[in-house]
Amino acid sequence: MKKRTPALAMTIAIAIAIATPAHAQSLDGFGRHLAELINRYRADHGLPPLVVTDDLATLAAEHSVEMATRRELTHEGFYDRFTRTRSRICVENVGRNYPTAEALLTGWRLSPEHDRNLLEPKVARMGIAADARYVTFFACL
Repeated sequence: MKKRTPALAMTIAIAIAIATPAHAQSLDGFGRHLAELINRYRADHGLPPLVVTDDLATLAAEHSVEMATRRELTHEGFYDRFTRTRSRICVENVGRNYPTAEALLTGWRLSPEHDRNLLEPKVARMGIAADARYVTFFACL
């Protein structure tokens, strides 16, 4: 089995990452749609939309690549990602193997902890990235 090494994360469209050239999969449509669904869900709860930023997309991409490489859904390294933002607050949701953005959002909404992250009123920016169907949503103040 060929070992994958993370390449420098690149961003497309709204900063949805392509993780490694050999296994690149354009998920900008999925990611854009997920971002729209998250912002619509926040609006339904009287919260402002989150702005997608390159720096958070890069952190999300690094984490998605790491999860895909290890084949493990995890929040390991969250404190490091949080520290690198120099933000006072960050939240993170991860998911794997959801067929659609709607299904992923539904899964998060049905989990009290993940739902709380989606509706965190103190965050203003987000990054979304995916690699091999491992998705990371990372949002900060």
